[in-house]
Amino acid sequence: MALELHVWGPAFGLDSIDPECLGAIACFRRFIPREDWTLIASNDAAVSPDYHLPALNHRGTWTSGYANIISYLTGCGKLSIDDDLTPLQKADALAYASFLATRGSGLLATSLYVSPRAWVEVTRPAYSSLLRFPLTWTVPPAIRAAAIEKAEHLGIGYLAAELDAEESSSHSLAETTSTGFLRLRERLGPSRAMQPEHTAAIRLQHFAEDFYSVMDEARAGKKFLLRDDEPSSVDFLAYGYLQLMRVRTPYPILKTVLEKSYPRLLEFVGEVRSYGHAAAAQDLVWQEPAPRGALSLIGRFADGSLEAIPGVGHSWARWRKGGVGSSRGEDSARDPSQLIVALGGAAVSVAALGAMALFRALPPFGAGTHRFEPARDKTGLRQFGEIGSILEGLPVWEQSDGLPPK
Repeated sequence: MALELHVWGPAFGLDSIDPECLGAIACFRRFIPREDWTLIASNDAAVSPDYHLPALNHRGTWTSGYANIISYLTGCGKLSIDDDLTPLQKADALAYASFLATRGSGLLATSLYVSPRAWVEVTRPAYSSLLRFPLTWTVPPAIRAAAIEKAEHLGIGYLAAELDAEESSSHSLAETTSTGFLRLRERLGPSRAMQPEHTAAIRLQHFAEDFYSVMDEARAGKKFLLRDDEPSSVDFLAYGYLQLMRVRTPYPILKTVLEKSYPRLLEFVGEVRSYGHAAAAQDLVWQEPAPRGALSLIGRFADGSLEAIPGVGHSWARWRKGGVGSSRGEDSARDPSQLIVALGGAAVSVAALGAMALFRALPPFGAGTHRFEPARDKTGLRQFGEIGSILEGLPVWEQSDGLPPK
């Protein structure tokens, strides 16, 4: 098996937690013979030189990203899914892929990552089940930070904070008057009576409807986005995004709008899922990733810790991916000062990891301390503790014969 597809592992009842990984898995299942590729849930973007999943390893050559993987397989003759597309269809496919990568990813970021309740209750536990300790402390926050930046870039990141304002507003106690009766709320107009979470939900619903309407119009009366006979690569990418938008969250706005207002998109998801039924019905065979040693795990933890340091993380990421470009426009060169900062940060991270391990080994603060001492040789009543010692000091009436006198 020359092709190794590295992806994020299963979550939410789907084959992957990432839309591009979902699309790549679905495409491989239907168009690449099963004996020619292996599926590896590496759950670590560091396996690829580009630090991005999905990643394809073909005899030592790494390719990252859904579009790049499709292009690479097409170039080496292993995939012909887009070969018969017309120039107009290829332009449409590029436009749809760009729309999914911008507006679609922004909506997913808002729904699964930016919203505090969705992150704590749904997404973060999913990543914790995929990652090994202590990477659960560094990788998920970095992924969420990237998602927040993506949502803010689209101008919709503020919606999540407004949605979660419900926690502080809807559970407040009712106000009473000085006589103990309930105080009637002031009659407000529709705009003033709406809570922040309601207005945010309306805005997010508007963005969702705008996204779904574009995808629905793209399909029109066709079976797939570009043609009727078989799906193209962009169909599997859209399939990955739409499947994750159906995940139930504390505020399932994307799921509700899709399932109630756009039945044709649900039909599209079903068509892509059932295409090539014989191949799609086969169970996925997951191969275990290469075992990671303790030093490698600590190094990955140190890498994530460095990325989280303000002012250092960006430079370290550039260094790690191939160097910091010089200001004169020359070839990439590595700045020694950045290396010193990186090594120092790595040392601090290792020390923090050791302190964390020591802290986890300590008993909980405030817990009682138990002392175990060997039992001492005690005779008579003293062997029964303090009560026995008291009784031992009382006078003993000795009777020589019979009962005591009355």
